[in-house]
Amino acid sequence: MEVQLYTPHKNQKIIHDSINNEPYKYYCLNIGRQFGKSLLGENQALFWALNYANVKIGWASPTYKQCKKIYNEIEGAFYDTDLFKTNKQDLFLESKITKSTIQFFSTEIYNNIRGFTFDYLICDEFAFMQEQAWTEVLKATVLVKGRKVLFISTPRGKNHFYNLFQLGLGQSNNYKSFKMTSYDNPMIDPSEIDEARNSLPSHVFQQEYMAEFLDDGTSVFPKPIINNTPNKTDKYFAGVDVGRADDYTVVTILNRDGQIVEINRWRHLDWSMIVNYVCGVINKYNAHTFVEVNGVGDPVFEMIKNKIKNGNAFVTTSKTKNKAIEELMVDMQEEEINILNTDWLIQELEVFTYDYNFKSKAIKYSAPYGFHDDGVMSLAIANQARRNLFRAGKYIIG
Repeated sequence: MEVQLYTPHKNQKIIHDSINNEPYKYYCLNIGRQFGKSLLGENQALFWALNYANVKIGWASPTYKQCKKIYNEIEGAFYDTDLFKTNKQDLFLESKITKSTIQFFSTEIYNNIRGFTFDYLICDEFAFMQEQAWTEVLKATVLVKGRKVLFISTPRGKNHFYNLFQLGLGQSNNYKSFKMTSYDNPMIDPSEIDEARNSLPSHVFQQEYMAEFLDDGTSVFPKPIINNTPNKTDKYFAGVDVGRADDYTVVTILNRDGQIVEINRWRHLDWSMIVNYVCGVINKYNAHTFVEVNGVGDPVFEMIKNKIKNGNAFVTTSKTKNKAIEELMVDMQEEEINILNTDWLIQELEVFTYDYNFKSKAIKYSAPYGFHDDGVMSLAIANQARRNLFRAGKYIIG
C-alpha cells in the first residue's frame, strides 16, 4: 500500500532530507512561528511508523493538552482509513502495516516516562520542558536503541534548548542544528510577517518569529521581584480570575505597595466551595475586589459579590485584557510589583507570551497552548484594582 503524506515546502524538505539521509542522531530544530514545525514533526513520525517495521516512536510535549492535540491531528488524518489501531485514552497509535507504534507523553510528570525505550523520539516545544525531563528521563529512553531524536521548538531565552543547539553548530559530530525563521515559510506572504514586526515589541518578534536566542527572552514580563515579607498596609486589593473548564480559579491579594500578600488557586471543586474559599481570602483583608466576568449576569460573580463587601465586575474583552496585561508589564518593569515565591506563578509569568493574528492585525496575550495563565490574569486584575482610586464605594478607572 502506498500512503501519501504531506507535501513539505522547500525548507521543510531540507530538514526531512537531512533527518532521513544523514548520519546525525540528534537534530535541534530552532524554528519561528508559522513555519509549520509541528506539521513537520507529525509527518516525520508517520514516515518512520509507515516505513519501518516494529519500531517504537515517542512524542513528548510539555503538557498533556499539547500532546493530545498532536495525537488528535494525526488520528484525524487517518480516521476514515484502516491504517492504524488507535487508543485515545493512552494516546497510542499502532500501524497495522508495520506494527510500529507512536506513543504520546506529557513531561509535566516526566517520571512517568521512566522505563520506556524508543527507536525514535520527538521532543516538541523542547524549550518549554523542564531540563530534567531530558537529562534524567528522556535521554535514557534513546541511549540503547535510539536512532533519531528531534528537539523542535521556538526559543525561550538561552536555556537547555540553546545549549543543545550549540552542539549542532559543529561542536559535536552527533548533533545537527537548523534555524528557520517565519520568513522561511514560502507559503506566507512576507508582508504579513512585516506587520507582526511593526506591531510586536522587538524582543518578542526576534524570539518568536526570527528564532533568536535572547539573553532575557524567556517572557514578556521581566524577572519578578520575590518578596516573602510583604508590608502591612491600610488597603488591600484583590483580583479573581474565574476558572472555566479545566482552568483554575485564582485569587490574588495585593497591598497598597504592590506586594502580593496572598495568592491561592482551586479547581475541580464544587462552585459553592470555591466561592467560599475565595471569599474567605478576600474578607480576611477586606480587599477591594475585581472579579473577572465574560458578560452580564455572571453567576459566579454574583455568588462572590453577595459574600464580600467591595466587589466589582472586571469584564474581560480584548481591550480590557490588553490594558491590564500591559499595565502589569509596566509596573513589573518599574519594580512596583513584588510576588511571593510561588513556583506555579513564576512559571506562568515566564511562559506568558504574545501572538499576532495575521488576519485581524491584533495582538493577543496568553499562555502558550497547554499552559495556564490564570495566575497572571488574577495578578493583572488585582493590579487594575490597585491602580484605581476608591471613592464612595466605586472605582474610578485611572
